[in-house]
Amino acid sequence: MKQYILNEIIEFSLGKNPTRIKEKPEEIYTPEDFENDLHCKNSNWDELGCIISFIKSKAAPVSTQTGTKCFTSNFLKCDFDTDVLDPWYFCYQFNEGKELEQQIAMYHQGTVLSVKKLTIKLISELKINLPEIEKQRKIGQIYRQSIIQHDLMLKQTEDMNKYTLSLIRNIEEGLK
Repeated sequence: MKQYILNEIIEFSLGKNPTRIKEKPEEIYTPEDFENDLHCKNSNWDELGCIISFIKSKAAPVSTQTGTKCFTSNFLKCDFDTDVLDPWYFCYQFNEGKELEQQIAMYHQGTVLSVKKLTIKLISELKINLPEIEKQRKIGQIYRQSIIQHDLMLKQTEDMNKYTLSLIRNIEEGLK
């Protein structure tokens, strides 16, 4: 396993200031696009990297559906060689990994809660341990599958709740 500083393996580019964007609204990457990318609601993945949401403090792989959209300054585009770093592995490490979480927490020590914001400088200086690419791909694939499974379970719970409430209403109507 080899350790890297993120700026050694990732090229970061901050999105545009919203007041300077001239693209049509449908050409702008939105928080909804980010959620769709993270929750695997888009089918094809761009092999160029990931995007970090400053609002959510999370990373998601960029899908081919959203990869050509204009990113606002709420997002940080991360381009890297996918033979060195797997996009889903990076997302797992950034979103769930204890090492990166500890580094960010150390950076924020002593700052006021409302000021605890991620910056390009902070992110680019984070250190990440990278196993062989095949191991990264396995971990990334498992992480992606866990997100899909979690979302399916939430949907099933919602459907069960709606069904139960519908049964209760039918029973109530039968009592009248």
